[in-house]
Amino acid sequence: MWFSAPKTLGYALGSGAARGIAHVGVLKALLAEGLAPDVVTGTSMGAVVGAMYAAGLSPDEIERIAAGFDMKSIFSLVDMTIRGGALLSGEKVEEFLAAHLPATFEELRIPFACVSTDLARGERNVHTSGDLIHAVRASLSIPMVFMPIRDGKRILVDGFLTDPIPVSLARRLGAKVVVAVDVSGAGRLQASDGGGDDGGLLKDLRSALKGEGPRARGTSGLEVAAATFEVLERQVAQPALAEADFVVSPKVHDFAGYQFLAVDQLVQLGEQAGIASAARIRKLAHR
Repeated sequence: MWFSAPKTLGYALGSGAARGIAHVGVLKALLAEGLAPDVVTGTSMGAVVGAMYAAGLSPDEIERIAAGFDMKSIFSLVDMTIRGGALLSGEKVEEFLAAHLPATFEELRIPFACVSTDLARGERNVHTSGDLIHAVRASLSIPMVFMPIRDGKRILVDGFLTDPIPVSLARRLGAKVVVAVDVSGAGRLQASDGGGDDGGLLKDLRSALKGEGPRARGTSGLEVAAATFEVLERQVAQPALAEADFVVSPKVHDFAGYQFLAVDQLVQLGEQAGIASAARIRKLAHR
């Protein structure tokens, strides 16, 4: 079983919504340099990419899955709910995960763990075994967007609230050298001279569906909510970044978290960051 194998190099893949697609490029570059991780941890989108990699999918295969999304397929994951507390039930996302991942952690090829947040206790919740689909689904359940996962007395939502970049968890899995991949958002908006909402929600969504790159982000309700989460995410991540042996930080921080169609740009920026980091990571991994 994978949990009895020797472990040396760990990658902790951070949260960041669409920016997390850059993890694919980072993995692609580092694997090309012979720097395959012995363990992987992830939060939110980092959990999705990390679980797929741990299941045996190559970065190229994960990229093809991401690049296959268009406006129609993205909307196919939208399942509005009439229950209180969130916009989406998350059942369609769970079906997507089940189509690409094994059912349990024990079926993975290398050690993997992910993080969610338990709102019943107000603390970090770690997933290392059992139901993989529910674990990843819990890890990416952005509050007010997706319904929380109910697990016994636990109420589980996105792990970015408590551990956006799970460095200590990689060490818990046995990694001696941990590389953190930071794809958090900048949390910066730009108010218009007129003080309005700079085009509002529809303009922001149109931009996302065009797959545009970074741009000046206005003050619509969507952007205010996104930037608020980004500021929180960056603050909570600071202790983990300080604990990591090395931090890879692709230049994706100015992308909005909903820009899921900017796959080519995000993967390319991740790959550039991985290439620039490979020599240093190799030294750390062989010290």
